[in-house]
Amino acid sequence: MKSTRLLSIKKFYILLVNSRTTYFIVEVALLSSLLLFIVSCKQNSQKEICKVGEYILTQNELDHRIKPLIDPLSLEEARHLATENWIKETRIKLEIVEQSPADKIANEIQAEKDLMHLNLFDIENQFIQQNIDSVVADSEIQKYYKDHRNNYKKESYIVRALYIKMPDSVVQKVNMNDLFLLKNEKDKKKVKEFAKLYATSYYFEEKRWIYFDDLVREIPILTEEKEEIIKSRGDAVFKKNKETHFINVLDFRTKNISSPMEIERSKIRQHILKKRINKLRNTAKETILKHVKEKYPVHYF
Repeated sequence: MKSTRLLSIKKFYILLVNSRTTYFIVEVALLSSLLLFIVSCKQNSQKEICKVGEYILTQNELDHRIKPLIDPLSLEEARHLATENWIKETRIKLEIVEQSPADKIANEIQAEKDLMHLNLFDIENQFIQQNIDSVVADSEIQKYYKDHRNNYKKESYIVRALYIKMPDSVVQKVNMNDLFLLKNEKDKKKVKEFAKLYATSYYFEEKRWIYFDDLVREIPILTEEKEEIIKSRGDAVFKKNKETHFINVLDFRTKNISSPMEIERSKIRQHILKKRINKLRNTAKETILKHVKEKYPVHYF
């Protein structure tokens, strides 16, 4: 009985040792595969694509150059264009070194300066996004509108005119196309009578002034057409949804009116935000330069 137990313990121990050995082997194999993958990726990124003079284009640099070109170009087209651009740039670099190395150095200094300004501008934009108050109160919009009211004035036309809207079926029946030319008082009287009987809408206050845009609110009419009708004191006919609109302008004047605040609300909000952005941008540069000065100290040798 005792020997049987010893034998079972021995078998278990052997099994345990074998299991640990197997686990160790698997672990080593996985680690080896991972190292091979990392080395392969590194080697692939350092793969040499082409060479001009002493300069070599690696896969890693080519990948960076491809990214901005990938849309709308295909991967193959972007790869070809990026490679050709690198070859062209490198040839020019080699030529300027041979022809005028001093100019090359000056150009590189200027390029670094331009890049610094570009980077600073991007950092400023991030600073503005993080610090701007984008909430614009209604009271602030109202104040801005009141203070800049003259900016929202526009020239509008007021007219003395006659207008009638009538179903197409009735227009043919009463011969309204001819009558609305208003050649005489008799025609005008008939038009008024037919309007009361058949019109779905009409305006016959010929001695009162009305904004032309209010008069033709329901009509599909272009701005150019409006001015032509008004300035010629003419008549016009428009058809829409099986109804005919007749307009006859008797006289006109121009008048400056303020655009309603509700129409200008979105623009005013943008103006206010733009002022805030400009104010932040004036302080952003100084703040950023102070921050990087403290963050990245200089060590002189």
